[in-house]
Amino acid sequence: MEFFRQTNIDFLKYKWWAIGLSWALIALGLITIFVQKGLKFGIDFSGGTAIAVRFAERPDVDHLRKILDGAGLGEIGIQRYEEPEKHEVLIRVQQQIKEGRDVAGDVLRSLRGGLATPADPSKIDLNAEGKGTLGARLAAADPDKVAGRSDVTPGDYYTQAAERIIAQRSRLGLFHSPADVNAIEGISPGVKAWVQASTFAGPFVLLSAENVGPQVGADLQKKALYAIVLSSLGMLVYIAFRFRSLPFGVGAVVALVHDTLITVGILAMLGREFNLVVVAAILTLVGYSMNDTVVVYDRVRENQKTPKKESLESVINRSINQTLSRTILTAGATMLVVLALFFLGGEVLNTFALTLIIGIVIGTYSSIYVAAPIVVIWKDFKNRRKLAAVPAAAVPAVPAATAPANANPPRKKKQKR
Repeated sequence: MEFFRQTNIDFLKYKWWAIGLSWALIALGLITIFVQKGLKFGIDFSGGTAIAVRFAERPDVDHLRKILDGAGLGEIGIQRYEEPEKHEVLIRVQQQIKEGRDVAGDVLRSLRGGLATPADPSKIDLNAEGKGTLGARLAAADPDKVAGRSDVTPGDYYTQAAERIIAQRSRLGLFHSPADVNAIEGISPGVKAWVQASTFAGPFVLLSAENVGPQVGADLQKKALYAIVLSSLGMLVYIAFRFRSLPFGVGAVVALVHDTLITVGILAMLGREFNLVVVAAILTLVGYSMNDTVVVYDRVRENQKTPKKESLESVINRSINQTLSRTILTAGATMLVVLALFFLGGEVLNTFALTLIIGIVIGTYSSIYVAAPIVVIWKDFKNRRKLAAVPAAAVPAVPAATAPANANPPRKKKQKR
């Protein structure tokens, strides 16, 4: 299948216009980053709190986000993880300016208030209590009346019961009802009766809560930068080795740097968050853009082997025209999938998909108007330097030979008789 056949577009005729447009986009992106005082880093890079929560039913992520937006916690990211049937989500909250704030507690309280409110406020959430607090509540209520016994310490007695209850919750994932404690062995009927009368099963259970400090975020920033730089250098070595030509390698890496800078700049202009997901998208684009560039370079190398003598610019133009249909088909098919992710993938995948959309457009453009023209510009510059280094030698004027005045005239041959 081909969209274009035997096209003869002079792409390199507009190479300087294209390079000017690229510089304008790069400059605009850098100015935006400077005005915003840096990129808008996500929790992965700036630090914050990561809270893992398991729900009794499949959670509505958009509804959870609306609930937490009103908690005054700043930037919040919510995504599903693990198997879908586990109904688990990871909530990321940005680093708080106020020190000592119980971010995990604020998140859990906001979720409880927004998702479910018990009919009796005096009841406690069985899915939210830890071993220590549950044991203390049991000891205060003393359902088995062990406080007056000399052979039993109430705190230890009820702490053991709380341990068995929490262990059962871990096995089940979470309690769907206080009646679930009836299946627990080793606790008294009095404790079971108290649990059913004094507790309710909340809609979720806290799995873990971890803080990501600014130092960890800074370390991730460095590693992300190293990943992008090292991948670009690896591409330079690969292209230079494959095509036995440094200009081809330089052209490919310049195109990669060009794609990365413009993509990051556009994300900054759109106010998008820069996190590890975006880094993954950028690294994906490095491979995608390089694939397009290699296809064009391969055709250039094949066309250079033909006996027909052409200028390098003519060969590259012809090669781009020959691969144009393949380039459009590949980019178009990929774009259909990425657009589906952008519109249907939800907020978690939205920035990832947007990064890929920008990268596909810019990567296709750079394969035609950046990677190939760089090779031509490099060769032209190199040829001009050679001509300047070896100037043409001046040829001295040779004076015309003149016969001397006293020269003897040629003798006439005598004829034989």
